[in-house]
Amino acid sequence: MRIALCQTDILWEEKDENLKRAEKFIEEAARRKADLIVFPEMSFTGFTVNIEKCSEKSEGSYTTAKISEAAARYKIAVGFGFIVSENGKNYNRFVIVDKNGEVLCSYDKIHPFSYSEEGKFFSGGDHLCTVRIGDVWVSPYVCYDLRFPEIFSAASRRSHLLVIIANWPAKRISQWTALLRARAIENQCCVAGINRTGVGDGIIYNGGSGLYNTYGDPVTEADESECIVYGDIIPDEIESYRERFRLKADRKEELYKEFFDREEK
Repeated sequence: MRIALCQTDILWEEKDENLKRAEKFIEEAARRKADLIVFPEMSFTGFTVNIEKCSEKSEGSYTTAKISEAAARYKIAVGFGFIVSENGKNYNRFVIVDKNGEVLCSYDKIHPFSYSEEGKFFSGGDHLCTVRIGDVWVSPYVCYDLRFPEIFSAASRRSHLLVIIANWPAKRISQWTALLRARAIENQCCVAGINRTGVGDGIIYNGGSGLYNTYGDPVTEADESECIVYGDIIPDEIESYRERFRLKADRKEELYKEFFDREEK
């Protein structure tokens, strides 16, 4: 599977204009034979807490409809993020639609970023997702989730590719790269991180999107510019590596659970 990491300079809260620009990127990625293109967190608004202006009601939303149309037109799967309001709660959501524009999965960011008080505006999700695109099993995450290895370990039992969309600021970009590589190494998965660039609400972002293989080595990395970078995921190679180096078979998950339970007591 070929993935396109679309590192954009998101225009602040300009949803329609960002969606127009997104279609051009989708068309380009399809022309380059990508199977999946992924945009950063809150792909078409930037990271905002302006719920009244930017939230939508469900996957049948305006944003999903627009992206689904483009996905079906260019025959490419698309991953994107937006704000959803449901049952009196707001969620930072990551949706993937297939090449026919049908919703494959809907993932809500499990860990709101308490450091910036995101939890005052958004509720955390309570489920993981793993979907199949071609021969590759894919699991989605959002930004701050990257700092919590347990949820990556859980999905990696089946997943070949862990995908993190983010608005990760420049001042912590070295941690972004280190954590992406760590998640790849410890889970024997390919890991794709899609970050934004530019300035949003006064915060500087400098990209650094990348795809890393099971060794934590870069397959492709972006600089600070708005761009698309491409990388290939070969599931047979991932499975072969796991068979040779049986890290997962050596895990002692029941014991780990005991450690957590003891600490809680």
